[in-house]
Amino acid sequence: MMKMTSLEKLFVNSPSHSQQVSRHAEALLKLIEVRAGQKYLDLGCGNGAAPIYLAQKYPLDVTGIDIDPDQIRLAEQQSQGMSNLRFQTMDGRRLPFPDGEFDIVSTNKVMHHVPHWPEAVAEMIRVLKPGGYFIYSDLIYPGWLAALGKTVLGHYAGFPSRAALDSLLAQYPLSQLHRSVSVLNYEVVYQKNR
Repeated sequence: MMKMTSLEKLFVNSPSHSQQVSRHAEALLKLIEVRAGQKYLDLGCGNGAAPIYLAQKYPLDVTGIDIDPDQIRLAEQQSQGMSNLRFQTMDGRRLPFPDGEFDIVSTNKVMHHVPHWPEAVAEMIRVLKPGGYFIYSDLIYPGWLAALGKTVLGHYAGFPSRAALDSLLAQYPLSQLHRSVSVLNYEVVYQKNR
């Protein structure tokens, strides 16, 4: 996975963006059945705004992960004293969790930063329990731009396209609960089949 630049961090760590991300995470969470004690994983949690918000509002056991130790430190500083929340620095393409560890696995605006993003998606689905929920929201690129980006920049960043995401997700035992796809945004909620 790839760390954000200082300019990107300035934007994503701003209070207004943090609030927007938190509300978006809650809107997607409201599309599924949430029960007390469920384990929730936020892959690419950044400053921890969404996991903190969700851990305060819902009786979930929340884990936020990010590859950037500075972002994790910021998240930990803002969440002190919350017993149902933890943060860890790790690469989302190699999760140290056992298969089926989480009831809900979510990512928001992260995969376009991940050079080998299909590996991260595969890991997210691997650590999801059967019957659990996969929540994905990110930017997408038109097919021609994704191909050009890979050619010009190589593995510098991920270039998920609608076709690539559709093809990848069709390989997994998932049932679609929500889908909202536009020219630049791909948002889905799936339930993992038993």
